[in-house]
Amino acid sequence: MQDFLTVVLPNRNRDLRLVVKSIDSIYSQIEENVKLILVDYGSPLAYQKELKNVCGKFSKLQIILYQTQGQLWNKSIIINSVLKHCTTEYFMVSDIDMIWHPNFLRAVSSFLKNAKTIYFPVGFMPEGESELNKSFDEVIIKGVSGVEATGITIFPTEHIKSIGGFDEFYHGWGGEDTDVHLRLQRAGYDVEFIKDSMYFKHQWHSKVYRNIKSKYPFAETLELINGQYLNRVKKGIAVKANHLGEVGVVPEPYDLNMPEVSIDVYATRDQVFSALYYMDNYKEHRVFLKVCLHPERKDIVKKMKRKLRNKSINFISILEVNNIVLEWIVFKARNSYYDYKLIGEHTVALELHYR
Repeated sequence: MQDFLTVVLPNRNRDLRLVVKSIDSIYSQIEENVKLILVDYGSPLAYQKELKNVCGKFSKLQIILYQTQGQLWNKSIIINSVLKHCTTEYFMVSDIDMIWHPNFLRAVSSFLKNAKTIYFPVGFMPEGESELNKSFDEVIIKGVSGVEATGITIFPTEHIKSIGGFDEFYHGWGGEDTDVHLRLQRAGYDVEFIKDSMYFKHQWHSKVYRNIKSKYPFAETLELINGQYLNRVKKGIAVKANHLGEVGVVPEPYDLNMPEVSIDVYATRDQVFSALYYMDNYKEHRVFLKVCLHPERKDIVKKMKRKLRNKSINFISILEVNNIVLEWIVFKARNSYYDYKLIGEHTVALELHYR
């Protein structure tokens, strides 16, 4: 008999107290026909070690650790890496910071009629509420998500596989959940919002990981690009995603004996773009790109002399460099292993094993 459900919980560096509390709320419901998988995508190595320690008591929880510390967050790759091996009838994606209703898995089968995709509203807990020892019904919420929030979803596994899974173009946050719903509907599958039931409550946490102060690669422009890409999905005709090859592949380092090349440039628009445009000449190389602020950026005397000679330099900030390089990775090198660092306010460093 086919197992019932696989549940995947994507994670990167979320507060371990929230993680344990979420799994506690799920774990007592797990039966033999349900698989629970936590995938950590590049949290610090010390964090990943502690994650395994604190979750050691959950013997039925499978933990997958990916060493993608210097890479952009990509929820779609995480999901697809589990989906491609999934053999259960249904496949569920949930956030790692949810508190589940204690009877959710017993109740859910009544919604899964006619092999449809279903998704659920989420109640938002105010700051400090998750620190309290309360039952699910006692937990206070200050708002509820609507039909547009698609993050907590159960799919018939064959349906989501038939459309290529989650689109791996989306890097950072936003768009991938709604995208997959749109493509399922375009393929002729039913998608239903279970609006009158409250089975999930979201634990409050800060969102420092979604700005440039994060220790991880982040470009604010990518969320804008995601939004416009999603708009094109809404207006388009596409059903299947991921036409570049196998899905759910987490890039790994190449043979470290491969040819190496170093590229050092200053933060001017022409130097940065020319270096990136030339990068295709270094396929099958280990490339080290470093971009530093131009030493003449604040030299007023030289700036005046250049102006007199009509030879201005098109300086750009390191934050602009950050956005340009990360956008280039998404468009040209997202299937290659890379390690990206924004070093203070002066330097961008990229190691790329370029396919």
